[in-house]
Amino acid sequence: MKINYKDLLDNNLSVNSYLWPNDRNPFEFIQLIIKSRIKNIGLHTDFINNFGVNKLKQELTLNKINVTSINSVGYFTDPYYFKQNEKVLQSAKILNPDLVCLITGGVMGGPNPISKEFTLDIDKIDIEVLRKETSQKIILLFEEASKFNLTLGLEPIGSWEILKKGHFNSIASCLKLVKNYNHRVIIDLYHSFADIELDTFLKKSPKLGLLQFCNINFDKNYRPIGRKTINNLNNQNNLNLSKYIKYIFNRKDNIKIEFEVFQSDINDDPRDVILNLKNEILDLL
Repeated sequence: MKINYKDLLDNNLSVNSYLWPNDRNPFEFIQLIIKSRIKNIGLHTDFINNFGVNKLKQELTLNKINVTSINSVGYFTDPYYFKQNEKVLQSAKILNPDLVCLITGGVMGGPNPISKEFTLDIDKIDIEVLRKETSQKIILLFEEASKFNLTLGLEPIGSWEILKKGHFNSIASCLKLVKNYNHRVIIDLYHSFADIELDTFLKKSPKLGLLQFCNINFDKNYRPIGRKTINNLNNQNNLNLSKYIKYIFNRKDNIKIEFEVFQSDINDDPRDVILNLKNEILDLL
């Protein structure tokens, strides 16, 4: 039986609000989602705060828009961002996402851009000790999220961002942490495209919660430095996005695919990116 990719895309495509500029009306983003007949969005905390969580909830309910992810909790190594976890969970309780993204934080503290609240003051980086400490903190956060009836999605972070983003860097290490809990793993292709477990995990694992996708921008030394949109895929060094999306659409559990790029990744008008996204994906498939 031939798979109807258009119907699957209509139901399962999500767009993350990270691409929307902070200085533009967040309501316009929702209007574009509706105009594009996209039924899901991912949200980040700045967007939620700019919109207002209760007002945003009303708008999403009115237009029957599902929230695939709220980004993010965790950042256990940073004294500022770690304190925001309770507030993010409170917002998530109102917005009822499929998953709340969990990122562990870098060896040197919080998320990029580099947090100015914390600097590394030790001579050597002991990742093994740090991971043991974080494993215990993750369990406590699992318990906290369960009180809100929320599901967390632990995201492996590319090892090239271990200092300022996350210190659990492989699918296997994250899967080990969630296997005994009712929480999932979020796969972001930007971070996991080189993971040896990627294909098998996307095709078969019951612990997959969400696929976040984009193309990858490499620097002149062929190191990943950022995200690209999915147009112009005929140039050099592109992910096989068609393969990964088809893996998800061949599953039987209604996993969503979430397009995630940041404002800094986009040279074009973000409105055009959203409006053209469905057709660009269908051209790949």
